[in-house]
Amino acid sequence: MADYECVIRDSYLPEDELLEERSLHFLKDSKIDQAFSEAKAKKKAGKKHKVKWMRRPMVMPEAIIEFLDEDLRENAIRYLSNFLVEKREEDPDNYKRAGFLLYNSCATMTTLLQEVVSFFRKMSEETLNVRSIKRLANVLTLFQCIAANQETRQSFVNSGIPDYLVPMILFECKIESFDNIRAIALSVIGILCQVREPYVIDWAIKSNVIEVCHTIVATGSELDKVIAMHILEAILQDKCGISYFCSSSCNLLLCMLKTWDELVNHLAEDQEFSPRLLYHIIRCYMILCSHERGYAIVVQRMPIPLTDGSFDGMIEVC
Repeated sequence: MADYECVIRDSYLPEDELLEERSLHFLKDSKIDQAFSEAKAKKKAGKKHKVKWMRRPMVMPEAIIEFLDEDLRENAIRYLSNFLVEKREEDPDNYKRAGFLLYNSCATMTTLLQEVVSFFRKMSEETLNVRSIKRLANVLTLFQCIAANQETRQSFVNSGIPDYLVPMILFECKIESFDNIRAIALSVIGILCQVREPYVIDWAIKSNVIEVCHTIVATGSELDKVIAMHILEAILQDKCGISYFCSSSCNLLLCMLKTWDELVNHLAEDQEFSPRLLYHIIRCYMILCSHERGYAIVVQRMPIPLTDGSFDGMIEVC
């Protein structure tokens, strides 16, 4: 094991905020979501956690090399994952360097893919446990770094590795911490889509990402819904994305509007549930109005609470 130089810092973030730090906060334009979350968090008591990160520059490549040793792999991935979460904003150069090193170092992506395949085996055998879930969450955090790097993003998409995220997102598991996997996997897709590169949007359409996000918006947790809405918003801002979304050859638009209508009505009754979710739904309605068919259908199916003043109080607060 390499001589990791670690500093231990006490953090008083509750579990849901730690998950947001590893998922939603990696998405561009998520400041509004963080503001909503922070306002809500003030009402909750904190929980003590310890976060470790590495200090010496050479520790990062040393950790990556240790991925190749099965006995050292789990700890090495965890250390690097924690480092990337901690230093993403304050040390962007090292964050970018990590994505490049991870993707281009010998056998690293194969090793990480082996971790994913091993996790799938546990899914099929119903032998998942908290440890295996945390282990994969750390792997997905490394995928976030690769997806965020413009030098590795296209190769990452072309490799087909992001396609492995879809079964994880849709998998139903009774273990509560599996929500971590779903949220972080969604955030990897969100990081890819937010750059709105044509090849990414094309991949998202072919991989049924819109349909996956529809399922999550309808059935997922509050955090999962918000991340899924981020993805939909990014896809809708692309010409090909909105054309596919509004295509008359499928019922996707009508199904999505029905789901949004149900959510808006729920949010009108319980405005504390997720103001940030409402924010993203409204933004998607606005983007749809830039498309001829989208506009025509949105006008006919606008949720009543958006027009009858149900959210006036929330707007004043915001």
